[in-house]
Amino acid sequence: MFTGKPLPTMHPVFEDAGWAEGMVRWCTQSALSFGADRRIPVAARPIVTLRRDGSRAVVLPCTSRDQSLNQSFRELVSPRDVMWVMDAQGRRTFAFRRYETVGLGVLGSKLGVMNHSARVDLLKWVKEQY
Repeated sequence: MFTGKPLPTMHPVFEDAGWAEGMVRWCTQSALSFGADRRIPVAARPIVTLRRDGSRAVVLPCTSRDQSLNQSFRELVSPRDVMWVMDAQGRRTFAFRRYETVGLGVLGSKLGVMNHSARVDLLKWVKEQY
């Protein structure tokens, strides 16, 4: 929504220590471009946060639809990669390669936390996509 006020400046996404924040959270679907063309709308979808900057966050949208053969997606669900806070152990989650920026107000409850090595691997994968 256009408010007439300029957004705070974002620091470059990939000029940091080389690791992502790695929180898996719910995000309001209407705040994302990914999945906006769904036939059956949903209220929220999982995302992985790469970094926060002021009142905004850089995130990778996720899907539970099997995308194992699609090079634009990376599977997150591995018991050694993600410690799930919510009951999502049986669910396969795939992160999409194209990141988006969203306001912190649209981020919901925490679903899981990626360990450090998985965060580094995820950011390397995102860098290779660009």
